[in-house]
Amino acid sequence: MLQIILLLLPAVVSDQWSVCYPPSICAARGSNVTINCTFTYPPENDIKQVLWCSMRSNNGKCHYQPYVYDSEANNSQSFQYIGDKTSDCSLLISNINQAHSGEYRFRFITNKKDGRWTGDPGVNISVHDLRVSMCRSRENGSTIPGDSLILTCTLNCSGSLAEVQWFKNGDPIQQSEPVLTFSRITAEDSGNYSCSLRNFKTTVSEEFSIYIEDVAGSPTVLIIVVSLFSLVFITAAVMLIRSKSCLVNQAYTNLPEAKDVQQEDEVEYSSVNIKPKEMLQM
Repeated sequence: MLQIILLLLPAVVSDQWSVCYPPSICAARGSNVTINCTFTYPPENDIKQVLWCSMRSNNGKCHYQPYVYDSEANNSQSFQYIGDKTSDCSLLISNINQAHSGEYRFRFITNKKDGRWTGDPGVNISVHDLRVSMCRSRENGSTIPGDSLILTCTLNCSGSLAEVQWFKNGDPIQQSEPVLTFSRITAEDSGNYSCSLRNFKTTVSEEFSIYIEDVAGSPTVLIIVVSLFSLVFITAAVMLIRSKSCLVNQAYTNLPEAKDVQQEDEVEYSSVNIKPKEMLQM
């Protein structure tokens, strides 16, 4: 019976070694990301060294260098250990970018010979850009004044954002919701719109351009108006010409019928007297 208990003790002891962090984190490029982390170990151990590694650069399962953080070495300013050597192993990554994407693992070493543990699997971080998407009431054609339009600040790997900062032509506007709504858009709403996480302008998205044509002063409307006036003028002119033509035809119809007068050709006849030759000799 004693042997069975001794065989079970290592399993009980191994349960005291643990590292806990979220399985994945979605981050906006340019933001600061905190990996919340806790760890446990047997009480007879004292923490000697804490380590964080990126599995993009570490091929040794975080057992060997390189490390993104090492409590016994100089570290990059992008990675800051905000935990302790008791139970908190949280890590802060500043101004995160796509190069920081990947799996991260925490490892700690105690004063005991076999006192070392790595949180495997680690936490996966995906980094994306914020972007502005549009939804409008008119499915086809250009957006015109009076249409409804919605701009949404989104992050591909995140369901929804809490608070954001909207910009128009680079200037901040008073809107903290991730959805910017135009119930009846006007030409004055035209501009370049972008968004960022609240208090993190380094996360600003690419600009999304909106152009609303001023219908009242647009060349298209002017052309239409001129065309309508021209059509009315031409129609009136044609009707006037037709009216005059009808009056002339009516005047000719009311004249008396002309009688044909035939003049006989006058022929003048002349008489010629011929005398016999004998009479001439006399």
